[in-house]
Amino acid sequence: MKIIYLMSDTCRRDHVGIYGNKHIHTPNLDRLASESAVFDRAYIGSFPTVPNRRDTHLGRGDIGVPFNRWKSIEPNEVSLPERLAQKRIPSMLITDTANNVTGGRNLFKGYTAWYLNRGQEGDPWWLDENVPLEFPVEPHLIRYTAERWHQILMNRAHRKVETDWFAPGTYTAAIQWLQRNYRRESFFLWVDTFDPHEPWDPPQHYIDLYDPGHKGRVFEAPTYGLRKKLGITDRELRHIRARYAAEVTMVDTWVRQLMRTVERLGIMDETMIIFTSDHGTMLDGPGDNGRLQKPTTIGADGMCMSAGRPMKQPVQEFPIAENVARIPLIIHMPRMRRMKRLRAIVQPWDVSATILDGFSMPKPSEFIGESLLPLIAGKKKNIRDVAIVGTNKLAQAMTPQWRYSIWRDGGPGPMLTDLRNDKSASRNVLKANPNVAKRLYREIVRFMRMMDITDEYIEGYVAE
Repeated sequence: MKIIYLMSDTCRRDHVGIYGNKHIHTPNLDRLASESAVFDRAYIGSFPTVPNRRDTHLGRGDIGVPFNRWKSIEPNEVSLPERLAQKRIPSMLITDTANNVTGGRNLFKGYTAWYLNRGQEGDPWWLDENVPLEFPVEPHLIRYTAERWHQILMNRAHRKVETDWFAPGTYTAAIQWLQRNYRRESFFLWVDTFDPHEPWDPPQHYIDLYDPGHKGRVFEAPTYGLRKKLGITDRELRHIRARYAAEVTMVDTWVRQLMRTVERLGIMDETMIIFTSDHGTMLDGPGDNGRLQKPTTIGADGMCMSAGRPMKQPVQEFPIAENVARIPLIIHMPRMRRMKRLRAIVQPWDVSATILDGFSMPKPSEFIGESLLPLIAGKKKNIRDVAIVGTNKLAQAMTPQWRYSIWRDGGPGPMLTDLRNDKSASRNVLKANPNVAKRLYREIVRFMRMMDITDEYIEGYVAE
């Protein structure tokens, strides 16, 4: 078995055609989906970037707390590639998601080899005194500090051809690796692109697909927060959405380049291919509660991460939006020729068990997920009734209809949202549906006890 795992950071499921999008161009992901299992109810677990990848590496949450934290893989934690090494399966990480492998973080732990395509999101990769510090909008409306924004400008100043951009360059490296390693009997290749995460700065021809000739302020990496309080106009929001869509299409284009390579090398029928994301984002649309980007905490001025500064007190807490919590998950199995849509609720720790199962390796006892291969084969219909997602401040139980949110040591109090009948996701209907709230609370408690979380810790979440 050969397995290729494609991680596309911050990719909204509703921007992929197979999930109902009719506006954004994703023909290549749609083609992959046409010969794959498409999971309609895939949710994140731990939020956001690094915690999500720890979910997949470790097959569970953190030790002593329910969700994974933003930290390295510890020496006593066994990563996914370390488990594969026990069966002598070679593993390769090719990534431009710098914050996974710089700053002392080691999400490369256990890989046979790994490669970082340097420079994404202010990675201190290059200095160029010829590149001036220029702001496309007022500095407080950019999420990065001035120093980090200048680093972004220097890192991308050399771009001339499309492969100079990060996702295209990363996929090019993955294609080259496949050309050198496709004859191996088995391998695990993790390709990790930060796009379509901001900065939204793809080649102009992708932007022109959605908003050609835009004149006015350009927000490539806007401050997180309440869009209207940031002073972003409706016209500017339209361009923000266009830039994000352009990034999605850029990633889709390069997924196709990799798929063509797999087909040309003749290994399609012996390769499992997984495409997914770590979370979505908000673009001030239905269910976003006026938010832009991914904040669950916003300062008194409506901002979060304004020029890297601390939030103004008092802060306001929000649930994780459905547009952030639900993710695309497409799994192509060897010799699969037709699409199969699956409605089971699945999460990243299931992907961990699935990868091991693909290599005929048993699920470790500490894993909390289940292999998805029985679902794909039609031998099983369900894994769980509820997805549990969150941070170690916020825990949510989610189904296609309900979102139940509780905060630890404060917050706005428990909140129950009827996602099916309240498209704005703004009304707390807990008092009208107490039995639903109690059932979902029990699911959160059950999850935490499965993780060996103490009763004292659990009681810190305010449920009344």
